[in-house]
Amino acid sequence: MKLYVVTDLEGVAGVYQWESREDVSRENTERRTRQRRWLAEEVNAMVMGFRAGGAKEVWINDGHGAGYTIGIERVEPGVHIEHGVPRPQYCTGLDSSFAAMGSLGTHAMALTPCGWLAHTMGGGIRSYSINGIKVGETGYQAFLAGYFGVPFVFCAGDLAACREMEELCPGCVTVPVKVGLGLTSGLTVTPARARQMIREGAEEAVRRIGQVQPLRIEGTVVFRQEWKEPQFDPERPPRHGRVIDSHTHEIEAENMVDFMNKMYGFDPDYRPLWVDHPEVIRHPTGSD
Repeated sequence: MKLYVVTDLEGVAGVYQWESREDVSRENTERRTRQRRWLAEEVNAMVMGFRAGGAKEVWINDGHGAGYTIGIERVEPGVHIEHGVPRPQYCTGLDSSFAAMGSLGTHAMALTPCGWLAHTMGGGIRSYSINGIKVGETGYQAFLAGYFGVPFVFCAGDLAACREMEELCPGCVTVPVKVGLGLTSGLTVTPARARQMIREGAEEAVRRIGQVQPLRIEGTVVFRQEWKEPQFDPERPPRHGRVIDSHTHEIEAENMVDFMNKMYGFDPDYRPLWVDHPEVIRHPTGSD
């Protein structure tokens, strides 16, 4: 049984402010080092919970910022970690071979009341929607997983993000490790307590596989993005889609993969090397 998880940073217990990768001060370097450690320890707790529930293989997509936020030297052996940018697909390698998807360190979508560090992709975006349903980054990923028949079963992070995913994917297990008071303040459990909660929630999430339905879209996908400031020129529209007004753009696609390819300019013929040559990702022992 394989599980695919996208990690972020803003929903990790103890993280309270935006990360600055440009600030090279000693204080900021120490803060970022702590946050990388906290995220790695939450990853370990989640992996232990998944394994206790019966999962055999866990794939982690290091999804925050530069794609290199997990302190990988602290992560449990046997975990596949996808990191670095740019990447050839959105959620590279996600396919129907996975039993379920989850998220860790999750934040709520932009402009969510009491959403601690809430945003959608970047600070300039007001909202994303798919077929009229508003989504944050994690909902975006859950719809993509649904295309492959993969259910979204686990979310750990900010309470607002957990509620967002409970509504979108009924029955999924959520682990709120922090509660926002505003955009950059709130109440958090300690990292040690967060790890206990995440391990228990992850174990339960594996048991929910088969009970939670994949987030499927039947028919055409219509994606809409709205920006806070003018972004689009109707006379010079993006390559794909249509400009509604200077703030709003829509893309129509056959399915979620087709949409992602149009949105980000991915090669639709790309196949990860391990699809045809699984031996490249086997562990030294020869076991998967």
